Amino acid sequence: MLEPLQVTMSVPATKDKDDKDITSTEEYQASLVAYQAWCKKDHKVRYTMLYCMHDNLIGEFENYPTAKEIWDNIHFKYGQTLETRLRALHLKWMAYTIDSSRSITERLRTLQAMLRDLKATSVDIFERE
Repeated sequence: MLEPLQVTMSVPATKDKDDKDITSTEEYQASLVAYQAWCKKDHKVRYTMLYCMHDNLIGEFENYPTAKEIWDNIHFKYGQTLETRLRALHLKWMAYTIDSSRSITERLRTLQAMLRDLKATSVDIFERE
């Protein structure tokens, strides 16, 4: 299932550099079979990705023709952590104080939420000073 997210294939050429038809060669037939298999996998992965998206995101990503292009654009849009977001999470962590008016359960939930947000950025809080 990962192959279509890592590799993009194109239709095999039907003519060689001398403009001769090569569709009857074994090499072309093997390339065509590989391309068709890749297309089936790509189609499944592409539609699985779109199916798993929230409705308001589908329109944004359905125009990309391959699963790899969808994946790359999702990563470009959501995979990067903005420096301001990271800084805000860091400041929130550093400024956290234990409020005696809250229960231990509430304090633990708050800490877990902050740690989850920081972990999602894949940056260790202690390496950002």
